[in-house]
Order: sequence, then structure tokens, then C-alpha cells
Amino acid sequence: MVIGGPRGPDRVRPLREVLTATGAGLDLATHVAGPIPAETMAAVHESDEMELRVGRVGPDRADDLEQRHKEARAVVAAVIKASPERIVLTHGVADAARAVATALLLMRTAAERRVLLVQGLAAPVEAAVRAAAEATGAPVEVVPEAPQIVAADVALLALAHVDADGRLADSTHVADAAHKGGARVLLDASLSVGATPTDAKALRADAIIADTHRWLLGPEAVAFAWLDPGLGAELPAALGSSPASFGRGALLALARSVGWLLMYVELPWAIGRTEDLAERLYDDLGAIDGLELIADPAAHGAIAAMRISDWDAESAADELGRSVFAIVEADTDADVL
Repeated sequence: MVIGGPRGPDRVRPLREVLTATGAGLDLATHVAGPIPAETMAAVHESDEMELRVGRVGPDRADDLEQRHKEARAVVAAVIKASPERIVLTHGVADAARAVATALLLMRTAAERRVLLVQGLAAPVEAAVRAAAEATGAPVEVVPEAPQIVAADVALLALAHVDADGRLADSTHVADAAHKGGARVLLDASLSVGATPTDAKALRADAIIADTHRWLLGPEAVAFAWLDPGLGAELPAALGSSPASFGRGALLALARSVGWLLMYVELPWAIGRTEDLAERLYDDLGAIDGLELIADPAAHGAIAAMRISDWDAESAADELGRSVFAIVEADTDADVL
């Protein structure tokens, strides 16, 4: 169903009606947590009502959970153009990072397990990879940017596809450099998948992890990991979780939200519109004297971070809040809006 072009109001209006929270007049920081589609909430309520009436047990319960689990994995796989068999659902992106990092590190000998963390990783992901490194006896080094040459003793390089300041990593180039040295690449796509083109094979990472409650509008505390086929057929099964470890409502919510994005919204259109709006925002902000954009205007995601000359971030956020209707996040440690 094509209603209009990338900026067509006739196409956007019905989507806003389904995303009820967009009419609340409040901040919608989708990179933190996206709004829930009305269709998703209705399906979850219906599921909850059914469980209230007939209980949470029955002869078909296991088969039903298995089907919901398959549906959730399938829609996630469709977003990143991958096979559902390579998708593992986890309880949050930190669990995904810890499990995948541990598995990848154990593929190398103890002397070849050094870990490189590229600055910009989300704190929970960095902590999870550090925990995996500690458990496997791997030393960890934080680097300001992905290296051009990766030493042979590096087993794992972890980075964000898009970081909290909007920087977009050239994952293809990073992965090529890492693979030449024999290292594996773990890519956190939590701030990109659903808003930036995310083709698992094209990104060249060995594993991709992401939260589903951000741009994918899914439930909180559910994440996924994609594992490259080159890692072997047994790895997803080894990391996989049982469908019974997820509530029916969470699996249903993930399948409905992502399915809604894919089929009703048409995800390529949504990504195109997001990229178009982000380009316009970066162009407009870049034309303002005294304003410094943190991300490269030629390589950014759907997030814009900035500094204003002669203003600290907290004061600038307060002034913007008084001058216009704006809810602005201020990172006082980095002095960034």
C-alpha cells in the first residue's frame, strides 16, 4: 500500500493514528524506546485476556509458544535480510553480547583472545563483553576508533553500528581489516536496525546484536543476535533459548510490531523517510554558526548530537527548553546535546 512519497502527509497521518503516543505532545526518543503500535497492544491484550480466561497451560501450549517464537525470529530475520535459523532471541542486548562474545572468544586459544572495544559502545554492551572477556581470560583494550590493521592476537573487535552521538561506522571496512588479522567482529545495531539499512551479509560482521524496543517498536527486554553462517551450524543452537523462556505476550508483541513495520508501513519507505529527515536536519544544523555536529555529516545515523559554542550542554538544554517546545537530552560528562 503506497499512499504517498517520503514526505507525503497522507501517508504519515494514518501511521500516527496507529502510533497513538505520537499525539501525546511528549518527547518521543525512539532511539531510547519506540512507541507501541495500537495493533500490537491490542494483540497482547487479547492474548492476556485469553490466558486470564483459560489459564496458561494446556495441550497446545508448547506448540503455540514454538510458533510464536518462530514468527518473532522470522520477522527480525526479514528486517536484516537473513535466515531465521541464524537468529537467536535473548533477554536483552547485554545477554546477547555476553553470550556471543563468550562463544567467539572460546573459538581461539587462550593466547589469542585479546579484545578490542571501539569507543561508542553502549555501557551495558561494553560491560557484557568485558564480563565475557574476564570469564575467558581475555585482556581488553578500548580504542578511540577501529584500527586499520588488527593484530593476530586479537580474537574479537566490538563496536556500535550507530553510537549515541549518531556516528555511523563503516562496518564493511572494519570487518575486512579485522578478518585479515583473524579477528571476529561483534556489531551492536541497536541504534540502527529499523532506521538505517541493515543487511546482515553486507555489514560483514560475524555477529550482529540489537535491542528490539527501539526503532523496531518491539517489547522491552527482548533482543536478538544474528550469527554468520561461517561460524557453523551448531552455534545458534548452542546459544539459543527455549520458546518457553519468553512470555507469549513478548513473542507476540515482537512479531506484530515488526510485522506491522514490514507490511503495513513498508520498512524500506520508513527507512528512506528517516534518512531523508536526518539529512535535512544535519544540513540545517550544519548551517548554523557556532554549532558543532559530533557525527560526520557524511556518515551518520538517525541521531544528531551537537555542541553550541560558549554554552555548556546543560545550560543550552535549559535555554532551548524555555525558548521553544523542545525536550533535549544533555550529556554533561561529554558536554553534548
